[in-house]
Amino acid sequence: MLDAYSAHSKSIGDLLGESLKGKVVVPEFQRGYSWGKKHVEAFWKDIVRFQKETQQRDGPDNYFLGPIVVMQPEDKKGTTYILDGQQRLATATILFSVLRDLAKALNTTEGGSFGDDVQNHLITKDDYGFSLELGELDREFFKATIQSCPPVTTKAKIRSHRGIVKAREILTEQVKQVLSSDPASALKELSALRTIVRRDLIMASIPVKSQRDAFRIFETLNDRGLRLSVPDLLLNFLMGLAKDDGERKAIRKYWDGMIEGMGKKDASQFLRHIWVSKYGDLKNVDLFTALKEHIESKNIAAKDFAHTSSEECNRYLELLRARKEEIGDAAPHIDTLVNDLGFDAALPLLLSAHTILEKAELAKVARLLLVFVTRYTIFASLDPSGLENTFFSLARAIRTESKDKIVPLIKKTLVQKAPSNKQLEALKLDGDNFLLEQQDAIYVLSRLANKMQSQTKEIALNESNLEHIFPKNPSADWTNSADLEPYLWHLGNLTMLGKRLNTNVGNSGFAKKREYYEKNSELEMAKQLAKDYKSWDLANIYKRTKQLMPLVLQVWDFDNPSRV
Repeated sequence: MLDAYSAHSKSIGDLLGESLKGKVVVPEFQRGYSWGKKHVEAFWKDIVRFQKETQQRDGPDNYFLGPIVVMQPEDKKGTTYILDGQQRLATATILFSVLRDLAKALNTTEGGSFGDDVQNHLITKDDYGFSLELGELDREFFKATIQSCPPVTTKAKIRSHRGIVKAREILTEQVKQVLSSDPASALKELSALRTIVRRDLIMASIPVKSQRDAFRIFETLNDRGLRLSVPDLLLNFLMGLAKDDGERKAIRKYWDGMIEGMGKKDASQFLRHIWVSKYGDLKNVDLFTALKEHIESKNIAAKDFAHTSSEECNRYLELLRARKEEIGDAAPHIDTLVNDLGFDAALPLLLSAHTILEKAELAKVARLLLVFVTRYTIFASLDPSGLENTFFSLARAIRTESKDKIVPLIKKTLVQKAPSNKQLEALKLDGDNFLLEQQDAIYVLSRLANKMQSQTKEIALNESNLEHIFPKNPSADWTNSADLEPYLWHLGNLTMLGKRLNTNVGNSGFAKKREYYEKNSELEMAKQLAKDYKSWDLANIYKRTKQLMPLVLQVWDFDNPSRV
């Protein structure tokens, strides 16, 4: 047994080659292969950079890849568990498989022998099988597609499998780019790459006696400034609390499902939204510390916390996906609020509401939030940053409130915080008020156009229907461009059309555009614009904004939010 915490210099060849009597095993509870394109490309660039530096005078002998954490249990001779470092060893093995297959593809006796040597001394070992054994998620897929010679084509079903396939594609392409067309020269280049990866890439191997010791190391590294992500830190902490391998495996299963579901979405933000939806703002404590102290103070079992997080994540993802089959009539409103308008601050409140309420009540909450956001941030241009405390407090409060009081409580709070009808009507028409961002403009104008069109029938409107009356690229017909340009995205300067104008008409002066609105548009909004205005200037932009205000107050009405 190696001395605990006594770091030793190890090359990749030391771990995957014959000098280590046994195989390197990733524990079953560890996450799957998680390196993406940028990580694999960085790994390759490190190799290329080192290769160039070694050719210079006084160049380095080794390249440091960072620390790894290993454990060699007394009761499992021939097994070294890799507790931190599997991504580097797995990627190195993928690269070895690329060198093996490209050498064999040279169709020379020497190339075939080289490929066999890589397979027999770095990918497999006599008496032990494969040198590296991945965790439960990836083990069989990695064996088939990477470690087997020749590789076996297998469908990638999960994210980690797709990552393995992508890593091999990237490395294959990169190695091909540095190979000569001459087989003999190419074999020398492959041999040089093998030497670098096997011998010159060095890691500081830190042995531990138990998995708990490993998790303490991870936390210490984070305290010293080598920051891990909050999900990784929290997982390490939960693993350290786990009583046995069975519990660790269960935690890993919950966590893998959660991370797989989140995909490219921010898992740290999700964990933050869980926290604030239950306990309020973080104040001056970082998220990981807050979660850790809560778990410890409440004596929450690690497995129970992971299970609860997984369930919350499923509901959170339903909100982000915004599918009617999952969240009913709330779907289009939540999609608009979160995905179109980007109002993420509402997610903790929506998460609490989704946990407690039926779909119909969730839809009411979503509509009320749309009324609020439109009044507060889109029209009044008030700073939304101060709203977090309101939303967080509501998210926490409704988790302990009786169901019949939740929607009234949310409505009452939002009405108190939102600008009133009188305040909206009194807003100045210049400055930032009524200047809309593109997605806000599409949302607002589509709702107003539908309100004008029919009291009962919705029509499909999107970005292609949005029209600037004074255009982005005005023709010479616009003699007042300097006055109107700052108001390009003003509410009064926007309308909806049935279809996009062609460029010639779209950039023309108002007279030509007005004629088009009157004759060709199927929307009442554009037809009314043509009827009411004979010319277009700043005074008319203001006039039209005032003309639209009664509709604004009708659509974004807390007492009747059916048109949002």
